[in-house]
Formats: sequence, C-alpha cells, structure tokens
Amino acid sequence: MPAHSRSCESKAKKGGSSGQQLQIHHYYNATPKDEKKSVKTGKNSITSCGVEFVVQDGRAFNLLQSSGFFRLAKQTFDIGRRISSSTNIDIEGLLPTPTTVTKSMQING
Repeated sequence: MPAHSRSCESKAKKGGSSGQQLQIHHYYNATPKDEKKSVKTGKNSITSCGVEFVVQDGRAFNLLQSSGFFRLAKQTFDIGRRISSSTNIDIEGLLPTPTTVTKSMQING
C-alpha cells in the first residue's frame, strides 16, 4: 500500500492532477431540459392510463390520490426498477387474484 501511495503522489505531481476523482458529470452531462421532458412524458402516460382505469372500472377519480394507491404504485415502480428492462413482465401473473387478497386480509386482519 505505501508503494501505491507513493506512485499516486508522483503521478499527481507529474501530471498536474489535483488527485480528485472525476465526477459522473465529467463523462455524462444530462441537461435539466432532458430530465424535465422525460418526467413530463412519463406523467402524461400515467395520467392517460389513470383516466382509462377510473373510467373503464367505474372508480372514483380521487382513487388515484389515495394512500393505498400510492403504496401500490410505489411498489410497482420499485419492482420495475429491480427487473431488467429487457424482461417482458407478465403483469397478470404479478398482480394478486381476488382470492389471494381475501386470504391475505383474513391472515393479516
């Protein structure tokens, strides 16, 4: 380890480097404009699906603002983050059936 430290010190002196590690922004520079566009596109998609959900299933519009729906959406996003984007997700297999929900309520309730 001491030899490594001396090597780094000599390279820093020769190269004029500050010895600081470069940040990710040195290699990749995402602009706030790109991020805002992605967020807006995502929000528009979610809004459209939310409207279809409440209309097709005859639900109240404020369902999309309930704490239970927030937890469901958060869990869905977390699972999506863990699963590779190249994997085709079987959403019907992922969501619980009414029987599973009933049994879970009986066990936890």
